[in-house]
Amino acid sequence: MEEQKKGTNEVTLTFALAISTKPNVVKYSTTGTVTLVGKSDDIKKKLEVNPKTKIPQILFTIYQHVFNAIYILSSNLNTPYPPPDLLHPMAEKIQILSSTPPNQTPPEKPEASPAAASPAAPAASTQPSAVK
Repeated sequence: MEEQKKGTNEVTLTFALAISTKPNVVKYSTTGTVTLVGKSDDIKKKLEVNPKTKIPQILFTIYQHVFNAIYILSSNLNTPYPPPDLLHPMAEKIQILSSTPPNQTPPEKPEASPAAASPAAPAASTQPSAVK
C-alpha cells in the first residue's frame, strides 16, 4: 500500500495484492485505489497496524472487497478461490459465544445508516485478474 494523497478528512491509497491458492493452481493479482473519508481520528484508526497480525486495519477491509470480486471471477473460471479469512490469525478465528443466557433475549440495537456505521468508510476500486 502506498499513500497517494492526504487531506484534512481524506486519504487516498493505492494497493496491489497477489494471492495464490492452495493447491497452487491459480495466482490472482489485483490493484486498486481506496479513499478514506471521515474524521481524521477515524481515518487514523483505519490506518493503524493491528499488533497481533502486523497488518494495517484498512487492509482487512480492502481484502473483503477484493475477495468478493475474486470469488465471482473464480466461479466464472471454475478455479479455486483464496480463503476468505486469509488475513486473520488462528486466535481470531475462534468463535466467541454470546454472554446472554439462553432464556434471555439480547437487547435490540438501533439500526444505523451505512454512513453512521462506518465513519471512515472506504470507497474501493479494484481490477482483479487471474493467471492460470
